[in-house]
This record gives sequence, structure tokens and C-alpha cells, in this order.
Amino acid sequence: MRTRIDDLILYDGKGGRQEAACVLFDEKGIVAAGRGLKDAQAETVIDGKGLTCTPGWVQGHTHIAVDGLPNMQAQVMRDDTEAAVMASAARNSLRCLKSGLVAVRDMGTNFDVSIKLRDAINAGKLLGPRVYASGRVLCMTGGHGYYFGIEVDGADEARKAARAQIKRGADLLKIMATGGGQSKGMKAGVPQLSYEEIRAIVEEAHHAGIHTAAHAQGKEGVMNCLRAGVDSIEHGVTLDDEQIELMVRQGTYFCPTLMALWYVIEKGEASGIPPYVVEKCKIQAITHFDGFTAAYKAGVKVIAGTDAGTPFNYQDDMASEFIKMHELGMSVKDVIVSATRTPAEAFGVADRTGTIEPGKWADLTLIEGDPEADLEAFRRVKMVFKGGQLVYSNENGKDVFLPVL
Repeated sequence: MRTRIDDLILYDGKGGRQEAACVLFDEKGIVAAGRGLKDAQAETVIDGKGLTCTPGWVQGHTHIAVDGLPNMQAQVMRDDTEAAVMASAARNSLRCLKSGLVAVRDMGTNFDVSIKLRDAINAGKLLGPRVYASGRVLCMTGGHGYYFGIEVDGADEARKAARAQIKRGADLLKIMATGGGQSKGMKAGVPQLSYEEIRAIVEEAHHAGIHTAAHAQGKEGVMNCLRAGVDSIEHGVTLDDEQIELMVRQGTYFCPTLMALWYVIEKGEASGIPPYVVEKCKIQAITHFDGFTAAYKAGVKVIAGTDAGTPFNYQDDMASEFIKMHELGMSVKDVIVSATRTPAEAFGVADRTGTIEPGKWADLTLIEGDPEADLEAFRRVKMVFKGGQLVYSNENGKDVFLPVL
């Protein structure tokens, strides 16, 4: 069954933009896109006047089972059964669709719930976005994220844990290279896993044909990751010229998660965020936002991601990250690329998705208005298509989700 949407503003995910464009697709993929398609046969025709269509947005860094409560660590420690974690993940999957997300890269869940969630969605048992799942993170004993991680000490243990996560079906391996802002009793940015441990994990991931992403906040930890060949640096709050130059030279991806820091500082201790989290984030803010701008201008490949699940950083709020990236110097077209083509390349699926081209999956996000004229358009998600099927729409202000049979 073919669907044609007419009279759109069309961003193709490669930096291109057209007005009065159409997109023609079915469940097998995109058939055609551009002007001059109004006579193309389609069983369903949608008037897209006033709407903007982009490739389906990708959330590059989320914790899909965490809800954005003031104390993230407390929720993770409280939800100590697999059923509780899965319930949050399933509920948040709908929130992701509502935010315009067709896919998410989950960066840590207890009980490997994100792997199981992915399989349930793929089997049609639950409604949700495409999930690229890491399952449990890999960390040092007592290190950042230990409460939903596998603790390792030494290269041999790191290698064995990496192999175990690959066996369980992880799409990527998440490495906790440094301390972090949300963990009590540790200093953010201090190296935790060693170069040798990180390198062992990277080797096993690459042997298996999957990528690696590292929580890395301080310079020494970031450099350990870059020298070990990590594919994606997450947060990177202290990037300087040396780190940026190496990232550009190696083609390393960067997911800055700007809103994770911003919301903590904006809301503060009065909102219930633990004082130690607020203090650490204030220190990180001294360098993080300028570092993002410098990395973008230098040509580092940026993936949009929010670190959803951290305080007041909700699963249905992707637009705030887009707006903040633009405020810090990124063009709207590049913002869209950072949430479409770039993550598809990073995740190894660019031959199937990430741009609006014939043969690609019909993963589409439609919003009301043109974000180049009004950034708030990113918040007005009207329709989301996944694999050519309408999975979410906003009709007269009401959320409508495709039922799972």
C-alpha cells in the first residue's frame, strides 16, 4: 500500500532542503521524493501543506528505562526487579515516538532490558522505536554506572564481559571510562577503566562487527578512549584542541548530551536534585558548551542525544537538544543531519536509513512549521512513520498511537 504526502518542506538528511515536495513510500521503503510526484499512484494521499518532513529522528543517547526524576541514581537503585525496569522502558518507548523519534540508542539498562525491549518491539509485541541496545554497561568495580553495569577489573575481565554482552545480543558496547555527574561518592571525569581494559572491549566489539561508545568526561579518560579506538565519545565535557584534532583525524563520533547538564544547572538543588550532582555539573559547564561549539566548527561528527533519564531530562523532549545545539552555533540543517544520517552512519545502518532516498526505510518524522523559520517547530510533532507505517500522530492536540495487535 503506497502512501504519498504532498506539498511538504523536505529535509533529506544530507543537508538538502526542498519546498513543495512530495514523498512516496510503502512498507518496503521510500519509492521517490522531491518535486513532480503529485501524479504518482498511491492508495493513501496526505496533504502535507504547512508540514516539514525529515528522515526519522534518532535519539543518540538515552536510558530508556529511567524517567527523568530529580535523583536518577535513586530510581535506578529502587527499580531492582526486571519487571519494574521493563515497565518503565515500555512506557518510555511511547514517549519517544511522541517526541518524533523513530530510533533510539539505549546506553544502559539493568537486567539487559533494552535488549529484551528491542526484541519485543521487533516481534510486534510492544509499540516503540527501533532500539539499538547496549544492555548493561561495562565499568570498573564500584565505578560510574555500576548499578546497571557489569563490573570488571583488568583486561581479561573486560574482554570476557564484552564477549558476554555480545553473546546476549547487544548492538553496541557501552564503556564507562570515567566518573560521572550522577554517581554519588566519586569525582566526575576521573579515569576509571584503564586504556588496556578499554582496548580489550573495543577489540571484541570490532571483531563482532558492532560499535563502542564511551562515557568519557575528563581529558585523560577521553584520550584513553581515543587511543583505544572507541567509536563514539559521550558527553566529552572537557574537549580541547588536542582531543578535537584526534577525533577529526580518526573519524570519532561525538554525542554531547547538552541538556543533561543544562537541566541540572537550570533546576538546581531546590528541585530535589542532589547537591553533589549540581556541583559537579556546574564545574563541567565551564568547558562543555564551548567545547561542543569548537568540536562542531572543527568538523567532528556530531550525534544528537540528550542522555534522557537524567534529572528533568524526559524521553519526549528531543526538541530541546536540537534548539540548544542551534543556540551554540549549529545550523538547523546540520542539527537534522546529526539526528538522522550521522547516527545511521555511526550505528552501521546508513545503507538502510538516515536519509530520504529511494530504497531506504520509510522512517519519517513530520512536524508543523519550518524549523529554519521557527525552532519551536521541532516540538510540534504531527506524524511519525516507522517502516512505512504510521505509528504516531497528533490529531487535534491528542496523541494517537498505532495499536499493537
